[in-house]
Amino acid sequence: MPNNRRVFWAVQGVVIGEMGENTINTTWPYNDKTKLNPVKGLQSVGITTTFNLEQVFEMGQLSLYENLEEVPDVEVTLEKVLDGYPLLYHLATSNPSVATGTDTLVGRSTERCDLRMGVYSDTASKAGAVNPQSEVYCSGMYVSSISYTVPVDGNATESCTLVGNHKQWYSAAAGAIDNADLGFGSESAPSGTTRRQHINLTASKLPTDIPGVGSDGQMDSYDGDIQNKPFAHIQNLTVSADLGREAISELGHKDPYHRFVSWPVEVTCEFEIVTGSGDFVNAQPHATNLADQTIRINLSGVASAGGGAGVVLDLGSKNKLTSVSYSGADTGGGNATTSFSYSTFNDLTVFQVRNPTN
Repeated sequence: MPNNRRVFWAVQGVVIGEMGENTINTTWPYNDKTKLNPVKGLQSVGITTTFNLEQVFEMGQLSLYENLEEVPDVEVTLEKVLDGYPLLYHLATSNPSVATGTDTLVGRSTERCDLRMGVYSDTASKAGAVNPQSEVYCSGMYVSSISYTVPVDGNATESCTLVGNHKQWYSAAAGAIDNADLGFGSESAPSGTTRRQHINLTASKLPTDIPGVGSDGQMDSYDGDIQNKPFAHIQNLTVSADLGREAISELGHKDPYHRFVSWPVEVTCEFEIVTGSGDFVNAQPHATNLADQTIRINLSGVASAGGGAGVVLDLGSKNKLTSVSYSGADTGGGNATTSFSYSTFNDLTVFQVRNPTN
């Protein structure tokens, strides 16, 4: 049995790849579709297992007749920094349908993946190169939700939730990542960790509802004329989609044969800004208040010789404002902020490109 006294971040390593793959890819750029790839830049991982029970009672007695065990649900939540290494979403959907578009939600919706996490000695300085103390294997996982966050303070991150029905723990050397050098400690972020200054506003398309954004979706240059030209200062940006998986079962088998996406899928985007004047959004009961908006977020990353990749989030041209809130500027000394929340459906394309200015 494992003899660790505790587990901390430096002794955990996660690999993800297409369902059925058992070989580890140990070289840059860690996106080999025929192998399991290390998740670089990973910040956190959590695994929740729910055992679904169904009660059977009978006439004639109050006590439980039988407590049936249904198929267990396994949920894995992961978060990584945007750093030029492959995205969680792309690793978990590594072989999408070309017929429907390789980067669209529907094009990647039926892909399944395997995830393995190795827990190494608590006296090790990194994960990999030796056998893990223990390992968990989650097979046939589907992407359930994805989210991208760019804060004004801190790092840009990607969050991804995987769902499935199979989880197996192994002790000592028993899994696919035995003696695999996962590359931890040997490389740094190829394009640097993305932060607030790495949003390429020139290559992005922002909603024209936001003060300071012109009709072309570009943030106009700040000219200091606050009274005649209110200008927004974006503080936080979040893009997310929840695929809401549902299981399809069949007679003769206990486990489901498919977990389909519950279309339509809502895609949301929220901008929080510091305002100097107000939100400037009118709401009139006798008028049409809203127009379709194009949203395209370009995260260029940091230029480097390492060949890192930027990220582009394309939400299409049919986003509409669902709410706007104005708050703050209270006696505690805070600033007035406004939050613009947008919604569209089924339209989120996530690119990872070598030249994100295109």
